[in-house]
Amino acid sequence: MSRLRFLNVKNILPAMVAVMLLILMACGGDGDAETTTTSTSSSSSSAAPKATAAPAAKAPAAAAKGKSKPTPVPPKAAPTAVPKTGPKAGGHIRMSAYADTKDWDPKGSSSLSSIMSYSQLYNQIVQMDTADVGKVVCDLCESWEVSNGGETVTFKLHQGVKWGDGEDLNTEDVVYSMRRYMDPETKTARSGLFRNYTLGMDDGGIKAIDDHTFEMNLQFPSGAFLKFLAVDYVKVLPEHLLSAGVDLNQAENIIKHGATSGPFVLNEYQRGNFYKVSKNENYFKEGRPYFDSIDHFIITDTSALMAAFKARELEMTNSGFTNLSPTQAYQVENDSDGEYTTQAVSPSADWGLMLNIKKEPFNDPRVRQAINLAVDRQQHNSIVFDDTSGTPCPLMGIAHTFEECDTWPGIRPKNTDGGKEDLKRAKELMAEAGYPDGFASKYDVRAVGTYPDQCSVAKQNLKEHLGITGDIATYPSAAGYALFGTSRAADQEGDWEMACQGEGMVVLDADGIFGGVYLKGATRNYTDWENDYVNEMYEKQKVESDPAKRREILKEVELFLHSHEDNHWVGLSWGRLMWIIGKDIQGFNPPQTVQTHFKHEDLWLDR
Repeated sequence: MSRLRFLNVKNILPAMVAVMLLILMACGGDGDAETTTTSTSSSSSSAAPKATAAPAAKAPAAAAKGKSKPTPVPPKAAPTAVPKTGPKAGGHIRMSAYADTKDWDPKGSSSLSSIMSYSQLYNQIVQMDTADVGKVVCDLCESWEVSNGGETVTFKLHQGVKWGDGEDLNTEDVVYSMRRYMDPETKTARSGLFRNYTLGMDDGGIKAIDDHTFEMNLQFPSGAFLKFLAVDYVKVLPEHLLSAGVDLNQAENIIKHGATSGPFVLNEYQRGNFYKVSKNENYFKEGRPYFDSIDHFIITDTSALMAAFKARELEMTNSGFTNLSPTQAYQVENDSDGEYTTQAVSPSADWGLMLNIKKEPFNDPRVRQAINLAVDRQQHNSIVFDDTSGTPCPLMGIAHTFEECDTWPGIRPKNTDGGKEDLKRAKELMAEAGYPDGFASKYDVRAVGTYPDQCSVAKQNLKEHLGITGDIATYPSAAGYALFGTSRAADQEGDWEMACQGEGMVVLDADGIFGGVYLKGATRNYTDWENDYVNEMYEKQKVESDPAKRREILKEVELFLHSHEDNHWVGLSWGRLMWIIGKDIQGFNPPQTVQTHFKHEDLWLDR
């Protein structure tokens, strides 16, 4: 059965919901004043080996029956927009958001749903360029200089940058914000990934030179450091408000205190429904942003979202995570007579089955090994993702190639001789662990995207092959995160057992994968699983400047991770996420990962 047919039956929503949604969305006008701006900055290259390309996405056909391996599909070329004129200022834009925001403060933030909301309100020191999307460029800085053999990076800030309440943004704000993310008492999350490269915050990791100059000192020369500093989560917040005790994790305080510096200011937030922003008239980047205002409508139901696009009530999605399957995303494009295009991000979403290693029987590595051998990756890819996802090498093709990983136990198709041997070994491991007939468990999942469907496939696999039974419980996005977080404390088991979740890479680098999944405090390491060998190999590869030697180190640790001799994360596939962009939106270029390009300051409306 094709994914599209499956969802059409499962997700039919009463027409009244769609009608109410369309009534909620207010239309806006556009302007015609033209502006242009240019910027220059330096950038830094990384010594990281390049990832081997995974199968690229196209408009998928129905899943074929009985295939032993998904057929790679050729890349879908995004049409090149030919603007009628140069950038125009003006226009009210309506975007969809896949979930309500979890955080309004970047400290400890680890959710894509959050960065979509607050990124447009604040700036970073540096950012990924929105045209040359693999390049690091200045945001708040006007330049940077590398010295001390590559271990010191000195930044000069733009002068004249103001907070919404009129206060100056200066080095004091930068140092205060970075120290919040560098604090060892704060979980690394995504805003603190750069601290894997810097000295400690009390050991000179960041130092103010004057009101508009500061330096950051590294443990070793690293080309990757600037890329992790450039992810959208590493925002600079107002020191004068935070130090006065203002809680900027509350939207009402952001609005009340004018706490923003970015291209847009927050005007209204209605939990579960929408957040609305308008142009920052005092933005320091001349001519930016182009849009007058943006309404972000939180649409979690796929039928309602597709209805909104069909009625032309949205200009675009505000991220590549849309709650739509690939088939549905391309249906929006194909049914729109050219009104929308589907823009695919490289396959950098690590879809996985999380196992709570603090609870029995998941504290037994034999059970985890059996699960890793029993899940059917081809079925997961075919049913849920229309054969568009990449092979689940733990390190995303950066170490072993996807073709090499295709032959590994657990990944190879279940209808091959090797796959049958994997299932036999999985049953033996369950018997050795004392569960020859399986056991009862439960699956917890956030009711966004394809997570419930991913758990449905995993549940069927484990019931059929290992006798593991259990129901699936779904939660609103923020509530699901809160549930997973119950296992963070060292003395707490947590209130979940198995869960389907994804970790969208912030940077296409092995360090991003470790920081997202395989290190203590990692974004999706809710049980704080830790392994001495993995830690050792992480540190070893992190400082290796020779790409070939680094790849060999990564290959060794990747084999260990996939063996599940000790691991908490069962990789299911590397997913490709897709933005849906209206034909009148100009200036959009698909980013390298799903975690950047949420300020929308370079987009403009051509109509």
